[in-house]
Amino acid sequence: MTCEEFLTEMRDVLQTDTELNLDMVLGDLEEWDSLSIMATMAFIDKNFGVKLRVADIKAMKTIGDLAKKAGI
Repeated sequence: MTCEEFLTEMRDVLQTDTELNLDMVLGDLEEWDSLSIMATMAFIDKNFGVKLRVADIKAMKTIGDLAKKAGI
């Protein structure tokens, strides 16, 4: 999966029309809540085989951090 594809998929996961980029701070996104966190964890696990823990999510600050953990 390319970086662009990852960002497109993350838009679907977050159910947002906002253009995403790797520098966006997760906490600044209105859509970043407990449900989107769970959806993100499932998305990363299903597509990249990486199981994230809540501690992993808390340590990540940007969409780029998610992409890096996924191996993008």
